[in-house]
Amino acid sequence: MNKWLFAPLAAVLLSACTGTGQKDARTLPATGNEAAIIGIWAMMPLRNGVANVVEYTADGKSRLHAFNCAEQKDRDVEVADYRFSADGQTLHLTSPQRDFDLQVLTLTPGLMKLAMSLEGLDLQFTYLKTDKIAPLCVLYEKSVVDARKQLPYQADDFVPNPAIPANANLDRYVGKWADDEGVVQIEVIKDATGNARLNHDPSENWRHLYNQVSWSGAELHYQSFAYSEKQSLFTHPYHKSMHPSILTPVADPEKIQHSFFIDQERFDYILNRVR
Repeated sequence: MNKWLFAPLAAVLLSACTGTGQKDARTLPATGNEAAIIGIWAMMPLRNGVANVVEYTADGKSRLHAFNCAEQKDRDVEVADYRFSADGQTLHLTSPQRDFDLQVLTLTPGLMKLAMSLEGLDLQFTYLKTDKIAPLCVLYEKSVVDARKQLPYQADDFVPNPAIPANANLDRYVGKWADDEGVVQIEVIKDATGNARLNHDPSENWRHLYNQVSWSGAELHYQSFAYSEKQSLFTHPYHKSMHPSILTPVADPEKIQHSFFIDQERFDYILNRVR
């Protein structure tokens, strides 16, 4: 077993983003693949972090740059000879360690899918053509974040600190603030000692936490975080969502503007004080 197999067998078996033997139905032409493959190809990261980059040159050489997004350590470059079968559907590689074949499922100017059988398993690897020797770790990091979002809330997901600093405008905010349908969106609680905090009573589905509470003039700024304790909602986009938010006074003292940001887009709503 060697790096040309992209990962040790145990690691490959754990990486569910490899294929399961469902080959691309496209029929490849017998010619043209020799030209199409020339260039740098970055592998879509596996769940174990393996994200190798392979460079194919016109003289029949390939250079494997081994990367692992989970480890971030330097690896050696492995050189091999490559050639296509007469029908263009098999890529044969010869490295100092061994010879092996990869089945060419797809080969377009920007996308390549290769497959191989290993100890009874059909594995697939997807590559994107790039212009530099660099792994696609941004995709791995996103997949890790997405996977973490679908887990129960954990203490390090968001550290709550709902305390509101003292400010001359504080009393303007005290109370429960609801939308036009009467659903409370945020509450400012002030106790007998003058300490204040943000609050949102738990609902059947959602819990809300707050931190980074600060004043900007008369505006109250904070981070809002929502999550669910129901496993059925762990895949919901609102689960473990975090939004910068602002409360801003308006002319009517019984109303307030609630603003929040999603992907840099601002949303403004008027809330009503409820008793």
